[in-house]
Amino acid sequence: MEQVTRVGFIGLGTMGEPMASRIAASGRFDLALYDADVRHARALGERLGARAVDGPGGLADREVIVMMLPTSAIVRDVLLDEVDRPRIPAAPGTVVVDMSSSDPIETVDTGTLLARAGYALIDAPVSGARERAIAGTLSIMLGADDAAAAERAIPVIETMSSGIYRTGKLGTGHAMKALNNFVAAAAFTAASEALIAGERFGLDAATMVEILDASTGQSFVTSHVLPAHVVAGAYASGFALPLFTKDVRIAQRVQQAAGHAAPVCDAVTAAMGDALDALGNVDHTRAVEFWRGR
Repeated sequence: MEQVTRVGFIGLGTMGEPMASRIAASGRFDLALYDADVRHARALGERLGARAVDGPGGLADREVIVMMLPTSAIVRDVLLDEVDRPRIPAAPGTVVVDMSSSDPIETVDTGTLLARAGYALIDAPVSGARERAIAGTLSIMLGADDAAAAERAIPVIETMSSGIYRTGKLGTGHAMKALNNFVAAAAFTAASEALIAGERFGLDAATMVEILDASTGQSFVTSHVLPAHVVAGAYASGFALPLFTKDVRIAQRVQQAAGHAAPVCDAVTAAMGDALDALGNVDHTRAVEFWRGR
């Protein structure tokens, strides 16, 4: 199979910037960058030795285009115009890799429209937050209908990842990411409730988290989120409350599509939604402050 050399990256935010940096650091690809903040893209391009373009159309010569954007609606708007024609006049066979936390139903729809124009869309959302994006050790959940397209993209994805998990057809990666984040949100919500109850009963928060993390209540939340960002008061995990809530709502839709009752998911979605309504665009760890006040 012909080796991919020309890669484009769209979306250079909290996660996209370090992910693009890992691609550049590999030294294996000719990298071009695009972001809605063109000045930021240019500055990053100068730092990485990559070329910044002024619009998505500037990526027309790329063989693989990676996207890291806030929602699947934005992904679609970047890729397709108002009458569902591609905005990027790329060559047939171009592979688009959506690494965003997208809605799997919307992903399948966008993939169908792109396929008509000769593109291949694969979904490859990530887990691991900014810290692991910087280290290049993200976990990737990869869904694809076109196995050959996935194989073309994997050398690019490997520069950002410590593990690629093949989940099945197009959309399954995004479904898995949403369900993973629902589980994480459930742990965060439950641990926060326990922390608040313990504080009111006279327990020390730091002691509680230490015991939870050494006991059967242990999770990523007790190991990484609560100690630094709630107990120590940093509230700077890098994962915004609107994005976390969006992912949980996607998971709720996935569960509804499966046709079964999901009372835990419904409760977590409601709790996250209440915090979002009250707090707006803040780090998700500040939800504890809302729940504590309530």
